[in-house]
Formats: sequence, structure tokens, C-alpha cells
Amino acid sequence: MKATARAKSRLSGVLDPAGREALARQMLEHVLATLREAGLAQIEVANAEQELNADVTSAARRVQDAGGRELLLVMADLPYLAASDIAAMVEAGRTSDVVIAEAKDGGTNALLLRPPTVLKFAFTTARPSASFHADHARSVGIEPAMVRRPGLARDIDTPDDLAALVSDHPAYRVFRHVA
Repeated sequence: MKATARAKSRLSGVLDPAGREALARQMLEHVLATLREAGLAQIEVANAEQELNADVTSAARRVQDAGGRELLLVMADLPYLAASDIAAMVEAGRTSDVVIAEAKDGGTNALLLRPPTVLKFAFTTARPSASFHADHARSVGIEPAMVRRPGLARDIDTPDDLAALVSDHPAYRVFRHVA
């Protein structure tokens, strides 16, 4: 989770800082509730204070150093996420040690990794990160499983994404005046 004061900067043309912070917090709360509903044993929030790749790498190391053998990393801006999406990630993890949930724009919205540090993270590069993560997995001898589901693919990055969310999702109608 990017620091809420810096979250959703691409929406600055339609939401003021307080609105972006409120949206980011509401989506994070939804993702956390969904992870709990999916029955995950332990949930932690990694706060991306500096740079997402470095912060996620640090979090993966902490999980592995604490004895964790796998990591499910889920981005915080997935308001369509459902427990069945998490179940699909876990199921795909039965066939591969790297599972990638591809975002609608080719980015990566979730990763299941065994062990937690098996991949180099590349969330903020010029290249779509899902293909980078898949290529990196192959370079270390793992054929990744790709999961493509609307709840995992539909993140909120643009004003059009926000407008669709406000239209589709009653819990986000508070933002209708900007969409």
C-alpha cells in the first residue's frame, strides 16, 4: 500500500488529496476484508513509503526470514476483488511456484510466490510488469501460472476506471461527483 497521502496520484485531475486518500483507504479496507473472507492465515500490510519494488522486496525478505515458505502479494487498489479470486490464485499455486494475476493494462495486481523471494520485482518499469515477472520466473526455471479474472484485473488507475467503479459499485458512489 502506497502511503495514502501519495496514493492514486494519477487521479489528481478528478480527486483532491483528501478524496484520493479516502478512495485508497476504502479500497485497502475492501482488499483486507476479502483476504480475511478467503481464510488466509496471516495478513500484513506492506507500506510503500519509498519505492514499491524496494519495499515489496523488503517485505518478501521479512516473510521468508520469519520462516514463511510462500507469499501472496495483493495490490491494495482492487475494489472488485472477491474471495473466489484469492481461491483461484491458491489453486493455481498447486501447479506452479509463481502465480501472476495480470492487470487489465498488463501490470501485476497479485503474485503468489514460493519461496517469497523467488522473483525480482518490477512493478514500476516501462515494460508491463506481468510479462517481466513471467519472464523472470522462466529465467529461474519456473513456468508461471497466469490468472486472469476481473476481480484481480480491474484496478483503479485512471479517471475512466473511477467512473466505471462509481457506476458499478454502490459502495463507491460517494465519489460520483468527480467521475
